[in-house]
Amino acid sequence: MKYIIYVAAILTGLCGCSDTVITEDSSAEAGITPAANPFQTVLVTGNVVNLRQGPGTQYTIVGSAMAGDSLLVTGEAPGWYKIYVPEKSLFAWIYSGLTSGAEMPQ
Repeated sequence: MKYIIYVAAILTGLCGCSDTVITEDSSAEAGITPAANPFQTVLVTGNVVNLRQGPGTQYTIVGSAMAGDSLLVTGEAPGWYKIYVPEKSLFAWIYSGLTSGAEMPQ
């Protein structure tokens, strides 16, 4: 079975739309492989950890994560990770001390 992937490129109104069709066979010939996840993941180590609207305890709680949950890191602030929870379509912040698996840059 062949899969067809449609890629649409729209450049902020400066040009028209273009569609590129890549089939499974042609993508292999071109050396194209699916992109790996560009984000680091962290594992929640606290029992129940608050997910917040911003990087600090003064921000509103927008959800929670449980020990063992794996979260995608999309950004960071001192002591905090901005994470994405695909199951909830949620971007939030988690305290880095309650996670393992990623390292804050020095």
